[in-house]
Amino acid sequence: MSWKLVLLDEVSKVLPDAPLKGSDIRVELPTASYALPAGEKLGPLTFAFDVSARGFVEGYDAPADVDAAGVVGEAPAGAPGGSATQLAPALVYGGDNAWLKYGVEARVKAEVGFPLPYVALAANGDVRVLLADYHRHTQDTKARDALKKDAPELRLPLLTASLDKLGVGDAIAFQARGELSVTATLDWTDVYTSNLQTLTKLLSASTMVAFEAKAGATVSAKVKVVDDYAVIFSRPAAGQVRVQVKKVVAREAGVTASLHVEASLTDPAALVTQVEHVLEGLLSVPLSEFDSLMTKLEAHTLSENETKVLRIILDRLGFGELEANTTALRTQWEKLRADVRTRVQALAESKFELGFRYEYLRLREQTTLLSTVCTDAQARTLHPLLVSGRMDSAMQKMQAEGMALEQCLLKEVNKESKAWGFSLKLGKWALGGSDTRELTQVVQRNSLEKESPQRISFLGVRGYKGTLLTPYMHWTADFKADMAEFRKSPTVADFDLGLYLLLAHDARKLSDHDLRQAVDEAIVWGALDDAEEEEVLKRIRDASGGKEIETRVELKLDNRTLRDVIQHAADPDAHSAFARALARALPWYNVQCRDRPTVRESVYAPLWKEYLAHNWSAADAARTAAAHLKNNPLVGTFAYTEGQLGNGMLTFAEIIQKNPGTVSKWRDLRAGLLDLRNSEQRSPSVFAGTFKDLSQSWAQSFHLKTTGAFFLELASRGGNGLATVERTFTVTVPGTGTSIVFSKSRA
Repeated sequence: MSWKLVLLDEVSKVLPDAPLKGSDIRVELPTASYALPAGEKLGPLTFAFDVSARGFVEGYDAPADVDAAGVVGEAPAGAPGGSATQLAPALVYGGDNAWLKYGVEARVKAEVGFPLPYVALAANGDVRVLLADYHRHTQDTKARDALKKDAPELRLPLLTASLDKLGVGDAIAFQARGELSVTATLDWTDVYTSNLQTLTKLLSASTMVAFEAKAGATVSAKVKVVDDYAVIFSRPAAGQVRVQVKKVVAREAGVTASLHVEASLTDPAALVTQVEHVLEGLLSVPLSEFDSLMTKLEAHTLSENETKVLRIILDRLGFGELEANTTALRTQWEKLRADVRTRVQALAESKFELGFRYEYLRLREQTTLLSTVCTDAQARTLHPLLVSGRMDSAMQKMQAEGMALEQCLLKEVNKESKAWGFSLKLGKWALGGSDTRELTQVVQRNSLEKESPQRISFLGVRGYKGTLLTPYMHWTADFKADMAEFRKSPTVADFDLGLYLLLAHDARKLSDHDLRQAVDEAIVWGALDDAEEEEVLKRIRDASGGKEIETRVELKLDNRTLRDVIQHAADPDAHSAFARALARALPWYNVQCRDRPTVRESVYAPLWKEYLAHNWSAADAARTAAAHLKNNPLVGTFAYTEGQLGNGMLTFAEIIQKNPGTVSKWRDLRAGLLDLRNSEQRSPSVFAGTFKDLSQSWAQSFHLKTTGAFFLELASRGGNGLATVERTFTVTVPGTGTSIVFSKSRA
């Protein structure tokens, strides 16, 4: 089946009687110009044309001719390969090439009970798909001659047989608003570092939990996203077909709904092992031990020591008052087990949904989501899968047949790539290099109309990998601002904000000093409390067995909490709060005044407050610290050390010396927060300046650690308190593949 152009004499009149080179061809075709088939079935789908179908012919011979579908275009900088998220288009300008594009709309219907992959935009449920056929010609070919050659039998992209009719340099494409379905896989460790409060709030406030995941413990989900996309089949050479899936601009105005992303676990039954690990984390003892204690309680055979252990567990769970009623206790325990399973599944699916949405909002229009070059036979097997929207099945077919992927942003996420922050690692947002700062802005439009509503996303990344002063250490700050819906004139108030901070140490054998420093960082960011230090240290030593370990502390502020921080940056005592954060962030050292963040705060906050007011030199800071601390009983003889100024990273003065510009960075940080606070009704262009101001405090690990401590204090003043702030401390033993994620329940 094909469609034809008739009344060629009439159609030819609207085309120039001149070579394609230099011709500006943009022609709308009246319905009478077509000879269209009545309908065609493709499995459970039926494609048909109606009397209102719109058609057009467009010509392309130079980069000034812009193809809205992105099938014809320039190769990106660094061609032929292109950049990480922007491959060369299917048809590339150059040489003697020119193309005529023939487009027409079709209606799609599905058999009853078949899940239609396309989305109806019209109220009557009518689904429209744009079909396009690209024919290559030489540039000196006259437009009317090219039309005469092409018109008798145009190819339909929805039919597999059309692939056989593709000439070298030709392409066929269809564009629809549909549901892309892909599969993603993550380590459970990465799942546990997101939205963990859904589990920790099952415990009484200020209770530590530790969830363990073993090497190879992964979870997979099918992720669905609804968007406008194009599927393109082109022939780069004889015997080859290039298949591409691209994100494109909607052709119909009025798409204002939020980006819809939905995830469902591919094997919910595989949750059993992880649910047991979570239950053990909540109980703080092995399940077998708890089951034994419960059985003995019901049989009234508990020893005095066992009774004490059970009471501690029941208090953690909030079940203490049920000890005397074993029937009610057993009922509550079974309800908790079922609740935990539901929550673990929701936790995992939420990680996939939020991570995928975060990445997808930052993909530019015409980004190539999938690209492969295959044989004609392979293309024929892929075609029906792609036409019916089964993207995950198409990718499985590519993998099974060993097709080489030029690009696959929708591929299964590599379980070895630590999906830190908001990211699911769909794109290439993890920046390399020793020191990076970049603010990326992506604007998505909801139609081709001029001044159409926009959906804007910002991603600000500041990262550093230490090599000299802080070997084996790296840190990252991700600032995000994205919109849920398309807006005509968006303001800052329309954005969903978020901040992710990471302090990480690469795998190595840690001395006792280094290990305590890592645990101390987790305490500074509230993932642990002072009182739990020894318990956590023992757990780490037992798990590592003297082998290398790597650690990371992560802090995430969601939109509500970050906006609380922004509001409270205007508090009159913000400057004192920042001084307290600087004091807490001082490095751990094995003396009384430095081995606890709370003690450091009480001893050093007054010094930091004066420093922020006077901006002392390092030498003045050393003299002042020695004089100020010499009579403090918590400092003792360490006051003499504080008066020294060497080349280390130990004393108050040395920290000032090795982290220059602390005062100016504090002023910039607060200015950036206040600018956001006062800009709710302003243009999103303000984000460029505020990110620059905020990121000054993320260039050194000490300043980043301080920022986290400062934001935690401001967040605690908001209506949500610290309950919605994600703070986790993860310890991984690469030699055994064991990871333990520590966190706290917070009111």
